[in-house]
Amino acid sequence: MKVLFNVKITDVRMGYPYRRAGWMPNPERYDVFRYCLASTAVLEPLVNKFIFCITLAPELAHRQAELEAYIQELFPAEKLELVWQRCDFGRDWKQICDKYLDDPDEAVWLACNDDHIFIDTNLDMVESAVNWLALDPDPNAVMYYSHWPEQMRMSKHYNGELTSDGNFIRYDWETYDGIMMLKAGRLKKYWERDYGDASMFKVDYLGAFHGYVCPGPVYAPTKEIVRHYEGYSHVNDNMPQTLENIVPPLFIPPGFFENDIKIGIGFHERDDSWTNFNPAAEWLYNAKPTGTDYRWVAEDIPLFWQSRLGLVTHSPEYDPQLNYQARDTAFLVATRVPMKCYNIEFSLENYHPKEWFSKHFLA
Repeated sequence: MKVLFNVKITDVRMGYPYRRAGWMPNPERYDVFRYCLASTAVLEPLVNKFIFCITLAPELAHRQAELEAYIQELFPAEKLELVWQRCDFGRDWKQICDKYLDDPDEAVWLACNDDHIFIDTNLDMVESAVNWLALDPDPNAVMYYSHWPEQMRMSKHYNGELTSDGNFIRYDWETYDGIMMLKAGRLKKYWERDYGDASMFKVDYLGAFHGYVCPGPVYAPTKEIVRHYEGYSHVNDNMPQTLENIVPPLFIPPGFFENDIKIGIGFHERDDSWTNFNPAAEWLYNAKPTGTDYRWVAEDIPLFWQSRLGLVTHSPEYDPQLNYQARDTAFLVATRVPMKCYNIEFSLENYHPKEWFSKHFLA
């Protein structure tokens, strides 16, 4: 597998209606990208090349050497290709694809955003996705790794079927989002057309503005492996707090860059200097300032945090079985969130059966 990032790092946002509570930490995008890179680095055992095409906004240009040193610390030199220019046009993409993608069947982890964080606890799901794409004869097959609540509703809407290993729901859909694993041949085929000077820094624009047609099978993971840093409030304008109290925006744990993350599990009172897990909590931090950070347990600690932990402690009243049950309930609720996405309204009904997710439950 190859990893290909095509991003511009800037604090100027594009106007998407994401909501982050005023009391939530909101670091500059430079640090969000560093956090994203650290989460991506744990994919290394499955990756033969990391290709980063990065443009720094003028206000961040003076930090290029600093960022380059950080990237070199995270990724093996023999697997790293660093290009200090984002692909802005189709011809740029063609040049990068021709240079680095020689096997049309090889999986490519494509990231046209700087803020989708790999939060899984191991690499089993990613390895499974690589295998499923290799087995699928359709050259357009993809694994949609982020926006998990949306994928659960979309895969049901389009009558998806559970894969034999229970890791994915396979359904047919047409998508160009720049947050997917796809075959190199599909990505290279995008650029056979001459788009001239049309803005193409995100592959999303293929379908939106250029009438490109490329339907194919989509593999939606049956557990959340990546979360958008800003969360998913944009798909529930009528009840934004619903999503913010189920799958909220992320934040960088205190002590992350110092390799000293402290996690308190099962405590009813939050500690702002720690990261707080409480599966049974009524409120998450983004919904109320007294809420917990995540409805997780120790088994849910993301893989890329695990080498950066300072201390993990449990409440004296912690009951593993009760907390596992609460955690599993929170997991299941995230697959049934009411929302509107891709012009489709999803209510509280018509969701996948509980049994489709049971392999990921702890209780």
